[in-house]
Amino acid sequence: MGVARSQLLKDAVSGKVSIENILLRLKVILSDLGNENIMNWVNGELEGYKDKENIPSYRIFKGNIFGTYVINFRFQYTNSPVPLETLLPIEQVDEIRTIRVFDGIATIQNILQGENMESYGTVIPTAYCHAISTGELQIAGMRVKIASNQLDGIVSRVKSKLVEVIMELEGEFENLDELDIRTQIKMGESAEQVIYNIESIIYDGSIKVGDKNKINKSRIGHLWGKKV
Repeated sequence: MGVARSQLLKDAVSGKVSIENILLRLKVILSDLGNENIMNWVNGELEGYKDKENIPSYRIFKGNIFGTYVINFRFQYTNSPVPLETLLPIEQVDEIRTIRVFDGIATIQNILQGENMESYGTVIPTAYCHAISTGELQIAGMRVKIASNQLDGIVSRVKSKLVEVIMELEGEFENLDELDIRTQIKMGESAEQVIYNIESIIYDGSIKVGDKNKINKSRIGHLWGKKV
């Protein structure tokens, strides 16, 4: 007989329990691993991310630039796509289009349930708009927006990652619903492999792990030393 699934996993899959609740319960468990990268992710999804260095790739998008501007002192456009390529190098336009979603997962879900879900984005400072304006293209204001389905994609990715992380933990630890794995953690390569696997799930494999090379290469492809 297989090991019974934890209530934590059942709750994560059912959709009847909030993502915030699952994250809080998982925070208690994962804190026992003592890994900063993992806790940054949990806290970032709960409270919002503080800086762009720690933000996961699934929260970075290319938005669309809309604004109010006048062309050749004659034709005015309002809430229309701005032809910034005529003013700036493509690399600079690309950076302006880049939106990093720092909000916590509960805030994102609230936005998706509100009336303004299609207007999520960032406002470009007016001073910058004026600074790059020319006689041919005078920009009064600009905003970079992303679609609601992109925000919904963040929610879906977090749900999926939560399920994967919990399943990884179930493969190594018992009684996850007790929210305490300290007594079950084995020091050494086994603990490093647990941390590495979870970091890989969270950050889609694009992780910076100082001790990754210490993991015995012959164990890669095995789950914490156990064949899968």
